[in-house]
Amino acid sequence: MSLDLEWFWAFLVAFVRASGLALVAPVFGSRTVPAPIRVGLSATIALALAPLIQPYTGTPPTDWVPLIIRLVGEAVIGLMMGYGVSMIIGAAVMAGEVLDATMGFNLMQVLNPVSTFPTTLLAQFHYMLAMTLFAMVNGHHWLLLALARSFETGATLGNLSAWSDASLTTAAQLGGEVMMLCVQIAAPAGGVLLVVDGAMAAVSRAVPQIPVWLIGMPAKIAVGVVALGASLPGLLGISIRMTDLSVRYLETLLRLLGV
Repeated sequence: MSLDLEWFWAFLVAFVRASGLALVAPVFGSRTVPAPIRVGLSATIALALAPLIQPYTGTPPTDWVPLIIRLVGEAVIGLMMGYGVSMIIGAAVMAGEVLDATMGFNLMQVLNPVSTFPTTLLAQFHYMLAMTLFAMVNGHHWLLLALARSFETGATLGNLSAWSDASLTTAAQLGGEVMMLCVQIAAPAGGVLLVVDGAMAAVSRAVPQIPVWLIGMPAKIAVGVVALGASLPGLLGISIRMTDLSVRYLETLLRLLGV
């Protein structure tokens, strides 16, 4: 009976942590994935991991307060793993927002089917493309591997106070890397659009009678779309760097957990 109870406790711990991951992680946390599918996926992962992590989870607490604190800690760890990777994927959304503002698409707000906030046209396109490339380079496999390895430690919510300095440093480095990815994604098309803006400004200065901004906007959009299409092959290399950054973030988080 003791063995069955310890197995159920290992399953419950794995289920809560996997649920936190599936709630916000890319691919798994998409709004297009129904909630029963996420719950079933979390339960399947927990069933697979329960026999392996049983030596690390130990016996369940006998009081309600430690039990709840432990489960909350498991959910927080899962959320941290998934949300950090989602921030990295969000670099593509930031790049799309920049290009939308440059091309004049920022007034067309559409509801992103895989996010909870309204995004513009190119931001939604870049997000969907980044999600596809992330899955193609097996980024979700690394995410599941990190989830499995995260149980190789006894870290709980009570250890979070010791993470303050290291976690702030990690968050600052992650923010800088995300901004660099945003610039790299938006730079090709953004550079061409900047040249077009300069040319339009020069024409307007030379011949003020011509309504260059009214006439030039369709041309600017056309040039922007062509430049964006030409820059798409380079996004494959950026997606690989995005996956590498996700792996490094997960490795840093595992070191904070003591793995």
